[in-house]
Amino acid sequence: MAFAHLSGIFSRSEELIAATRAFERGRVDRSALERLFADQAQRLVALQVEHGLHYVTDGQLRWQDLLRPLADELPGVHAGPVTRWFDNNAFYRRPVIEAPLRPVGGAVLRWTAVEALAGRPWKAILPSPWTFALLAEDRVYGDEQALLGDVAEVLRAEAVSLVEAGCQYIQFSDPVLVARPREDALPLAQQALARVVDGLPVRTALYTFFGDAAPLLPGLLHFPVQEVGFDLFATEVDRLVGDARDKVVLLGALDGRNSLLEEPQQTAATVRRVAERLRAAQVAVVPSCDLEFLPYEVAVAKVRRLAEVTRLVG
Repeated sequence: MAFAHLSGIFSRSEELIAATRAFERGRVDRSALERLFADQAQRLVALQVEHGLHYVTDGQLRWQDLLRPLADELPGVHAGPVTRWFDNNAFYRRPVIEAPLRPVGGAVLRWTAVEALAGRPWKAILPSPWTFALLAEDRVYGDEQALLGDVAEVLRAEAVSLVEAGCQYIQFSDPVLVARPREDALPLAQQALARVVDGLPVRTALYTFFGDAAPLLPGLLHFPVQEVGFDLFATEVDRLVGDARDKVVLLGALDGRNSLLEEPQQTAATVRRVAERLRAAQVAVVPSCDLEFLPYEVAVAKVRRLAEVTRLVG
């Protein structure tokens, strides 16, 4: 059985980009910009519902990058220097940690268009503890495991507040694990994620991208989440080894970094081939990464292709 949903930040429309720039220049007031964000989130949810996506997201339209809500909202943390986002022509603000981390909960929720999602099965996306810890600038701990433990507590509080708001599915995005592999990473990342998801009454997923997941996959399948996924455009599919019979496998089969639209039959065949290789009874077809790298209309077209591929996979 195949599912479909989004896996990251969605592209902003030209109207929303223009309004955001106008707000920054003092030409649009905050209430008008907030109404537009809410309207665009509603439109994106409607698009996902129309095409039968199984969980909907608000597209994280307010998020400038995966780490920004935490960088802006957590006490003792601020959004620091502009830093290249892996090998993309895109950037993020590196979180700078200047005081011991304190779980507060609700930080991500304040950046989420909950009203647009109400009444639908909805999905939230958080950075994994490994990715947040490794991409942040630590000016306090000087001890990676201590930092990782406190990041996990922060993310757990965020996850709990999302669940209390009605979220039914939380994806933890972990590009660092595969794009910047480290020999000792898997057990540390697994232990930290276990602290986050322990006892959460919702579906949870670990999704990797921007790097080859094949060398790590057998280990990733032991992470304490129901779903594990990877970017098919960065992974050597013929080297995949693992038994995913007890997981839903998220397959990043629509390229979030290329405007060309995939041929549905060919993409569906690739998804089936990977599912068979991993003995996965259930897969979810997702974009390989955020769709924010694409023009808005192309991102919308990718959602339509996502639904078409999922129907073909069956």
